[in-house]
Amino acid sequence: MSQAADSTLDHASRVALRLGILPGAEPLLLLALTHPSRRHQSGATEDNERLEFLGDAILGAVVSAALYTADPTASEGDLSERRASIVSRIGLADVAQRLALDELLLLGEGEAQRGGGQRPAALAAALEAIIGAVYLAHGFEAAERFVLTHLEPEIAAPRAAIGKGIKTMLQEWTQARNGSLPRYDIISTSGPEHERIYECAVRIDGGEVARGSGSSRRAAEAAAAEAAIDLLGVTKEAVL
Repeated sequence: MSQAADSTLDHASRVALRLGILPGAEPLLLLALTHPSRRHQSGATEDNERLEFLGDAILGAVVSAALYTADPTASEGDLSERRASIVSRIGLADVAQRLALDELLLLGEGEAQRGGGQRPAALAAALEAIIGAVYLAHGFEAAERFVLTHLEPEIAAPRAAIGKGIKTMLQEWTQARNGSLPRYDIISTSGPEHERIYECAVRIDGGEVARGSGSSRRAAEAAAAEAAIDLLGVTKEAVL
């Protein structure tokens, strides 16, 4: 085995130890931390995008079940909005920084120089990819345990502390820049009455910025706000 291969496996072993992941997931963890810019630079055949896709699905299921169990009185709208806040790129980036994933990401040189390790999208993608890696290496229960362990503060937070986070962040950002407020418009609904899907557009200064959809008006508004936050590059630091 080459020295470079030894080094990368050592890196993966340190990641597993730091995150409490059982041995055996190291190759998948390396892939989970490989940003597309690293693949493009090195000529490797894979990056973390497929693992991100898998981890996103697992994360949504685990968080949904945890919220449902933890708050029996919450409405479907409350649960949808809380989940949207927890699994948003901003929310996941906070968790990723708490786990110091910004120090572990494998980036291309140009992306590293541009501060790519601090981008919410890159951090959230890496966290979701790690969840996917844990699932493939050790099964659903291990992935569920990883999520519940590392997102416990967010899942356990009082309803009021989580529910309006995404929309409030966007509102504070727009007010700080031009004093305006985002406006949310439901532009379409689809599906039968018991499985209604709402599509929402969020507008700033009269212009549409982004759209989102959900199974309630509140969930659709939260999804639209998250999409706008991603598009505009809003960070929590920018609204403090």
